[in-house]
Amino acid sequence: MKIIIAVDDSPSSSELIRSVISRKWPADTNFKILTVLEPSCVSYADLSISEYAHTAAEIYAKRKAAARHHCEAMRHKLEESIAGASVHYEVRDGAPWAEIVTAAVEWSADKIMIGVHSRDVCPHNMLGSVSRAVVNHAPCSVEVVSTVHHRKKHATAGAVAEKAK
Repeated sequence: MKIIIAVDDSPSSSELIRSVISRKWPADTNFKILTVLEPSCVSYADLSISEYAHTAAEIYAKRKAAARHHCEAMRHKLEESIAGASVHYEVRDGAPWAEIVTAAVEWSADKIMIGVHSRDVCPHNMLGSVSRAVVNHAPCSVEVVSTVHHRKKHATAGAVAEKAK
């Protein structure tokens, strides 16, 4: 079984990892921790002044190093907690949902697990834009794991909406 665990540096990713660790997995399960760095609002290629291009390149290198460090820490946590787990990680660049779906196709994943930290206020909008796009385009099953904070926030919003009626 091949499982992609899509993470970022948010609290929802930590809860997603806890959820993965709390389960029983078949001995032949392979995990791939995947994080995607979105392009910054400043295009590195468009910077014509070499001083700014150098600064932008430094910022990107630090972001990539931080993402690798974060994935490595999650990999160690999974390996320590799940006996015999085969865990890899990958850091990609691009649009998160598209890179997650592409990774699932390339790796022939059986399942994608993704956290949700939607900033929507409406309780019927339980998925964020990335998790919604992954669910709609993935070539395999997708499990969206919501955080305790996310569930409480939407339960409160739902209660307020019900009172307003």
